[in-house]
Amino acid sequence: MKDEQLISQLKNRDRDALKSVYDDYRSEFFKFAHRYQKTGVDLEDIFQDALIALYENAQAGKLDHLKSSVKTYLFSIGKFMLFKRFRDTKEIITDEAYIFDQKEKAVIEDVYHDPGPDEYQKRLVSNFKKLGEKCREILELFYLKGLKIEEIMTVQGYENKNVVKSQKSRCLKSLKDLIKRQDG
Repeated sequence: MKDEQLISQLKNRDRDALKSVYDDYRSEFFKFAHRYQKTGVDLEDIFQDALIALYENAQAGKLDHLKSSVKTYLFSIGKFMLFKRFRDTKEIITDEAYIFDQKEKAVIEDVYHDPGPDEYQKRLVSNFKKLGEKCREILELFYLKGLKIEEIMTVQGYENKNVVKSQKSRCLKSLKDLIKRQDG
């Protein structure tokens, strides 16, 4: 499975895609990480935490323009978590020659220094949930999944792209109105 397809499936909360990542990379991650840790229990925890971070970041759209492979991204998160665990527990890493490459550093920065959603984004999400199902679907298809009006027309079963355009416009206006009412 290609990384773009995998990211798309993770973004859409596809549990089979998550299981696929788990199955494909678990043993390889353990082989890599074993040189840093002696007990398998800690490695399992770290791998699962890294997998959760990957899953959540995919859903948040942070992997949409990923410059590395999903495997590199997952392993970078895992490596950082391993090193953080050693630092927090004051354990010594036996392989001091390991140095993060630039891509890994960028991934780590993205994952651990992201302040999360700001207040406007939180209001946007809470008001988005208040919209009707059709509005949410159209806005998700257009803004989050990047579908074109013609594609939405096909997916949603509309017969005219102008109907889709006007429906999208009304939904967007409704969302903006909800946010303004909350601000006011």
